[in-house]
Order: sequence, then structure tokens, then C-alpha cells
Amino acid sequence: MVQISAILDKLLAALAQALTALNNVFEKHTNIVKVMFGALAVLLCLLIGILLLQSYIEKSADVKPSKPEIVQMPLRVTSGVPSIPVEDIFPPDEPDYLPNVILEREPRAWSAEDTREYWTNPLENERVDWRETITNVVDGIMDAVP
Repeated sequence: MVQISAILDKLLAALAQALTALNNVFEKHTNIVKVMFGALAVLLCLLIGILLLQSYIEKSADVKPSKPEIVQMPLRVTSGVPSIPVEDIFPPDEPDYLPNVILEREPRAWSAEDTREYWTNPLENERVDWRETITNVVDGIMDAVP
């Protein structure tokens, strides 16, 4: 029992000495202590504000529809016109494998013999107006496009 009371006495003496030192610090540096407590209060207010803002943002995010719901929503109907079905706007998903489609092939090297059938030398026949011929071909292609 004597040992416990001796330990408690030493502990109380150390605590009293620490409180005296803390009191001296407060008395000597009152302005610094006030500034530190003020800064601590400002930081605490900022932290509370950030937490409230974060909870508000999370609540407002819960109200917004998710992306799949936006895609499934019908278009806005104006002046009695019915909405356009989603199938008409978005193409259907493609299958992973398309039959009769060559995905890769080796490039073909054309020889002079292969190109001879399709090549016309513009300098051989000077009587042909190439500008007019090319313009007519392009106009024919453009007229065929709907």
C-alpha cells in the first residue's frame, strides 16, 4: 500500500508541475495561443463545411437518373408528334462473328501485267480531252448517289 501511495504522490507532483508549466506558457504567449485556437476553429469550420457539401452532392447524385435510364427515356414529344423508337436511332449490337467476311488478307502486289488492263496512257491520244472525260465520270458518280 505504501508503494502505491508513493507512486500516486510522484504522479500528482509531476502533474502539478506540468500544469504550472502549461499555465506559464499561456501567461507568456497568450497571443500565440489565441491565434492557434482561432486557426483550429477555422479549420474545424472548413472541415464541417466540406463534409456537409459532400453529403449534399451525394444526395443530389442519387436523384439523377443513371446512364441506362437516360438512353431508355423517350424523346420529348413536340406538337403531338409521336416519339421515335430507340431501335430507329441506335444501331443493333453486332455479333462477334460475321460469316462470309474476310477479316484479314495478305496484300496483293500488282505487276505491270495486272495493271495493263486498267491503265490508259494520257499522252498516247492527244485528241481526248481528259479534263472533260474525268468531269463526266465524276458527274455520273455524283448523279447516281441518292
